Amino acid sequence: MKRTTLTLAISFCAIATLAGGTAAAQDKTAAASSALDKFVGSGSCTGKSLDSNMKAFHAITGKFSGEKVLDGNWVVIHYDEDQSAAAPKPYHVIQYIGYDAAKKRYVATMVDNSGSGHFSGTSPGFKGDSITFDESTGGKPASFRDTFTTSQGLSSHVGTMRDKTGKWVKTDEETCKSS
Repeated sequence: MKRTTLTLAISFCAIATLAGGTAAAQDKTAAASSALDKFVGSGSCTGKSLDSNMKAFHAITGKFSGEKVLDGNWVVIHYDEDQSAAAPKPYHVIQYIGYDAAKKRYVATMVDNSGSGHFSGTSPGFKGDSITFDESTGGKPASFRDTFTTSQGLSSHVGTMRDKTGKWVKTDEETCKSS
């Protein structure tokens, strides 16, 4: 009888510990997902972007909007560059950002109108108000980075890519204001 009681007591403690661990993991996932609220909203951006020849920057303007989707587990960000003489084919992108609880990191998937397909990226998380995603396509090592600053909503973005020597080179930079 004592063995049965002891076995049951240990089983109940194990179940309680697992349930507590599950609750803690759910709390952490909820906190990570709520951090994505920083991307919710809309506004306009101004900045600069490299020309298609990758030699000179030109001024850009555009609009962004971000909303929580898929039961609040993801945020989708739309960015639409304005057409101008310097940007006759404006850049458009849709980026989904979520949290991978199993790997304890943020993930991003991006598609754009550049004809290069899609990119996926990961980030260990926010450092202050900024988050950086290392992005790649086709399973290759990360060749792009997107850094977002979210001090009061989406406030800036910096894009970089690896050059032929492996050095990170800025491709675009925008300052954004919520509307």
